[in-house]
Amino acid sequence: MARDYERETAHAEAMIKVAMIRLMAARLAGEDVEPHGPIETEAARRLTEDLNRE
Repeated sequence: MARDYERETAHAEAMIKVAMIRLMAARLAGEDVEPHGPIETEAARRLTEDLNRE
C-alpha cells in the first residue's frame, strides 16, 4: 500500500481484515470477484500468499 491514511496500525489492519472477509466470502459463494482499491488489493495478495503456503 503506497499510502496509509489510518492513524493507528490497528485501524489499517482492521480494514485489511474486513476486505479479506469480503473476498473470502465471495470465493466461498463461487463468485469471481476482483479487488477494488488498494486495501482489497493488499488483502487479496495476503490471502493468495496464505493459500499458497498450505
